[in-house]
Amino acid sequence: MELRDPETPEDGDAEEDTATTLQRLVELTAARVTSVRSLHVQYRLIRKLGSGSYGRVLLARPRRGGPAVALKLLRRDSVLRTTFLREFCVGRCVSSHPGLLQTLAGPLQTSRYFAFAQEYAPFGDLSGMLQERGLPELLVKRVVAQVAEALDFLHGRGLVHADVKPDNVLVFDPVCSRVALGDLGLTRPEGSPTPAPPVPLPSAPPELCLLLPPDTLPLRPSLDSWGLGVLLFCAATACFPWDVALAPDPEFEAFAGWMTTRPLPPQPPPPWDQFAPPALMLLRGLLDLDPETRSPPLAVLDFLGDNWGLEGNREWPGGLGIPSNEDGEEEEGGSSLEEWTDEENSKSGGRKGTDKGAP
Repeated sequence: MELRDPETPEDGDAEEDTATTLQRLVELTAARVTSVRSLHVQYRLIRKLGSGSYGRVLLARPRRGGPAVALKLLRRDSVLRTTFLREFCVGRCVSSHPGLLQTLAGPLQTSRYFAFAQEYAPFGDLSGMLQERGLPELLVKRVVAQVAEALDFLHGRGLVHADVKPDNVLVFDPVCSRVALGDLGLTRPEGSPTPAPPVPLPSAPPELCLLLPPDTLPLRPSLDSWGLGVLLFCAATACFPWDVALAPDPEFEAFAGWMTTRPLPPQPPPPWDQFAPPALMLLRGLLDLDPETRSPPLAVLDFLGDNWGLEGNREWPGGLGIPSNEDGEEEEGGSSLEEWTDEENSKSGGRKGTDKGAP
């Protein structure tokens, strides 16, 4: 069963078709979730890959054999069962696209967690590459082109990712020949009511930042276009362009002032002046302040043959660190996977923050 392409609806409204199909998938999948006493019985724990308020992502190897996987655990006391099922179902529906992280079959639940497995990206996420400086121009183009195609694939099925940021771009090799967009926890059918983010996020568009509870906006693909524009800036500079796309943030005000001045000044304000004119034209389209005239993600493809002005990034040393040697790793103790993650909860303090200086 696939989510219907909104370009070719068979009956009724396209947004309703996508939402209805997804709801039907959730209901069908609910009866197929396997209850287990402990996830430790089915998986051998290797190490933690990431953590957040939702739970944990662990590197694990199925005990029945096969390659290592990224096992996503969602705490049942903080995540609704429907939310878990929706993320799993969306992931399964879009796993055919190489630009989207593949979700594997077999959702599980224990007394404490919901869990499902995804393919493992051995080089981590894009934010791990951007500790000190931006990527070389070739790599920036590879990353944004693949993410743009993944977003177009989602939009063609009536879905909006709604959380495009460096942390959610997974890397499979040191030269970004393949990256994949992950974390579909906020992905919803187009038109779904969307509130402002609970905390200021540099990747959120101004129309969302302006919302005051309990107001919402219908979810549109233009939100992902904005996220892609911010992602391009991050990949090129290793920092976010602003703390929040809202006055009185000085970086955003300088950008918005330049965007709204007519005629457009020939020279943009720093740090935008480091980009060549073709890249600036692309960024202006993706980061259009008006969501109705914002460029679609695939606009990126029209600029890949142009010079983006990122010559200063040529000396980037390359490499993202050494991928884990899964077979050489020792299993973390003899406790159950649930106990291990509870211990980590008390040590780590939850989700890592989003800092303008370090995506």
